[in-house]
Amino acid sequence: MASSVAIDPVVTLCPPNHNWRIKVRVVRLWIADGFAGENKPASMELILLDQHGGKIQATVRKLMFRKWGEQFVEGNVYIITFFHLIPNLGAYRPTDHPFRILFNPKTKIIPAESSIIPRWGFSLKDSAQLNDDGFQTEYLVDMIGLLTATSEERTYVKDDIVTKMMLLEISDDKGKLECALFGEYVQIVLDYLSSNPLEKPVVVLQLAKLKSFRGKNVLQNVMKASRIIFNPEVAEAESLMDRISGLNMQPNQPVGHIISPNPSVPIFEDFMNNYPKKTICALNETTEDGLFIVYGTVVGLLQDDPWWYFACKCHKAVTFDDGLYFCPGCCKHVMDISARYKIKLEVFDGTDSGNFLLFDSDAHHLIKKSCKDMLGNLKDPKSAEITPLMEEQLVGKELLFKVEKKSNNFFQFDDSYCVKRICDDPSIIEAFKAISDAQTSNLARCPTPFTVVNSAGDKVAVEDPFESCVVLSPEVLTPSLGSDPSYVGSSANIFKRKADEDCKKPPTVPKLKMKNVKVEKK
Repeated sequence: MASSVAIDPVVTLCPPNHNWRIKVRVVRLWIADGFAGENKPASMELILLDQHGGKIQATVRKLMFRKWGEQFVEGNVYIITFFHLIPNLGAYRPTDHPFRILFNPKTKIIPAESSIIPRWGFSLKDSAQLNDDGFQTEYLVDMIGLLTATSEERTYVKDDIVTKMMLLEISDDKGKLECALFGEYVQIVLDYLSSNPLEKPVVVLQLAKLKSFRGKNVLQNVMKASRIIFNPEVAEAESLMDRISGLNMQPNQPVGHIISPNPSVPIFEDFMNNYPKKTICALNETTEDGLFIVYGTVVGLLQDDPWWYFACKCHKAVTFDDGLYFCPGCCKHVMDISARYKIKLEVFDGTDSGNFLLFDSDAHHLIKKSCKDMLGNLKDPKSAEITPLMEEQLVGKELLFKVEKKSNNFFQFDDSYCVKRICDDPSIIEAFKAISDAQTSNLARCPTPFTVVNSAGDKVAVEDPFESCVVLSPEVLTPSLGSDPSYVGSSANIFKRKADEDCKKPPTVPKLKMKNVKVEKK
């Protein structure tokens, strides 16, 4: 009788209906135990897969853990009925299903069998897809490849906790990608290589997050959720070996060695040598994604959004989810949260202005006060008004910014550039300006027509002795805040640029020489 009841495909699940009936395999299961000061599980997280390939995340909350915590076994198949569906929110989501299952006291779970539901539920991406700057990073990803190199094991200390770390190089027929492993995952790799030192194994990294680090994409494990599988007996592994058979990857040779990068790049090297330098005008106009060094002055603090947010220990923003805080980076509910800065600056450099998003460590360095202490001094922290101290410490500051321009960031951060690092060292700022002046002083200047508007309101065309996008010295021009950067002027005349708005070169401007112009009125 039970077998005649219809089974709903996972892809069709949506609220408000609760009378769903699904037949799924638990392809991944982990315990989220990150509650501060407690050595108890916070929740059980499951990834469920049906025969049609539909995947959905399910959560057994702490209150339901005693009832359902021991019912599930990873790899087994179950028929599940009567459950809630809640929105699947946050970054680094394990599945792309718009909803997530939440078990309740009325949920029924029946063990079952199925030979047609896959065991692993891989959703594999190749290295070319993962290296693409336009790849969507809000979901966890799977990759299969040959383990071609590893770094030495390292340790680092954060919040008084010592954590192991190492890098892997995973290669396929489309290229290669580095993967940063932390914690217990490092020991998994070391244990395998110690017992299999003479071969490069096929490795699958499942449920990993894709992050941008120093201008390139890198995979990183998620604590408890990610899984590493060596030499899996699956068709995808056989297909990989067929594709790389003629690429001289030498799978029968030992794994190579990665020289670990210096984790702390000297600030002078970082701002003067490692990345392209651009004006804000050129930054706004370029279609190139990447990291750039920009000089500018903070001219204002914007209040489009609150200047702080609640974050997990991993620094990811948390979302309030049914009475608890959920961290998308750790894929679990957390209690140990803290307030962190996220300040939107308006920065001007003489060529154009831009919105720069300043995060906690750099903001703390400039303001000389933690976000927690700043909020503690407010009468109403929820109002999140810009404080006089923040304006005093930030507005008027001349800084070098290492910013990231990434097309998909503009959707996430509302047309703002994310600041990766700041430099307020006067000597480095002067060295940066000196190099910029030296580079621009040798540029050829072609006469460009522009319009003179005199005090009587008459317009005449004259020759502009400079290129159309320039940086004017304070002696030549002191523009008012909020004025159109395409205008420059003096007390008697305003010059409106007409040509060449590409702003490709911002040369240093010599002292402005005016021409006597005869004005004829109609």
